Amino acid sequence: MPWTTAVLTAFALTSVVVSVLWARSRRELTVIRAENLRWRELAQHRADRVAMLSHEVRTPLALISGSTELLTDETAGPVNERQHRLLNTIEVNSRLMQALAQDLLTEARIDSGDFVLRAQKVDLRRVVQDAVDDLRGLYDNRIVIDTPGAPPELSGDPQLLRQALVNLITNAVRHGGPGATVHVRARRTESGVLVTVSDDGTGMDEAQQAALFRRTMAGKSPTGNGLGMIITRKIVQLHDGRLVIDTVSAHGTRVMMSLPRSSDEN
Repeated sequence: MPWTTAVLTAFALTSVVVSVLWARSRRELTVIRAENLRWRELAQHRADRVAMLSHEVRTPLALISGSTELLTDETAGPVNERQHRLLNTIEVNSRLMQALAQDLLTEARIDSGDFVLRAQKVDLRRVVQDAVDDLRGLYDNRIVIDTPGAPPELSGDPQLLRQALVNLITNAVRHGGPGATVHVRARRTESGVLVTVSDDGTGMDEAQQAALFRRTMAGKSPTGNGLGMIITRKIVQLHDGRLVIDTVSAHGTRVMMSLPRSSDEN
């Protein structure tokens, strides 16, 4: 066979192989795109359903909380000590359910793939104070705020950051146990902002650490269902940050949230 014929034959065979592979790749790409679209539609459908359910749940909870506050203030008449305790139980659990509904809504929106971070310049001192204020009256634990030095500012979503901090403080209270003091510290670093939430409780062993970001069925865990920490990690990742757990059994737990600084800062 003349060499020109051999070259042409090899070229033709190569072209056929390339064409087959190209067609196969296009078919596979079409399938992948269809699957991605299907999953995005399912995620969006889930987000829409959760948003509707969250609204349906939060509305009556807000009414319960408002009515409880009026009764506690004795606007509707005098209340004895035992009734005050019962009203406080109602108020605490109503607010916890509202927080859970917000966590579910946030997770569904993030997982839908269409979530847009509403970033703005944020003074983290204000966010920390607001988060602590949200938890006043829910727990008996002492919560200490420490924000030394220049204002720790960054570019982020203040509502999401507040939600993340509420979850971190709640986690510290639960793992710290009754009487434990929770310290919330926010400061500037060379690369950004570092928020540390620590407690002086019993700490966590390896099994508890492993379960920290794992969902649990209701009633299976005395320290919550894991959703709050899962949402917090997703919020931190949305801000290009990192979440680090530092804990030693019987020596307390420290959770560090590292976030990049605002782009317009030097």
